[in-house]
Amino acid sequence: MRERTRSAAIAALVATSFLAPAASFAEPTPSPSPTVARNQYEQYKIDREAYLEEIKIRSQQIRIINNVFKESCDKAARDFKMAMMSAKSLDQKNLAANQRKNAVNAAIVARNASINALGDEPTPPIEPAKPLKVSNKKKPR
Repeated sequence: MRERTRSAAIAALVATSFLAPAASFAEPTPSPSPTVARNQYEQYKIDREAYLEEIKIRSQQIRIINNVFKESCDKAARDFKMAMMSAKSLDQKNLAANQRKNAVNAAIVARNASINALGDEPTPPIEPAKPLKVSNKKKPR
């Protein structure tokens, strides 16, 4: 008899141990959070403003890169002129021309690498479709 009560107590303990974790780990229901409801056109306006700002920033960065490129090319031209004034032989003139060409090529590579480092251009937002007007009048065929 004592064995029965003991086994019944163990069975009850085992049964409640399986049920208790399931109740304690139940998924909480999400509480309604205050969200701002925007219609599609308002969201498009916000996205468009962000897009225009990104384009403006990218244009400024490219303008800076192009200014640095122009300065590099101008420096190469000045150095070439100085070298040509002091060059006496054909070899010195060829060396000056090659140095200018190499400096311009290096500036081109640096400019392209800088523009590529900016990444792709931002993509414009897609304007939402305007609702179609439903007319009550039937068109004659």
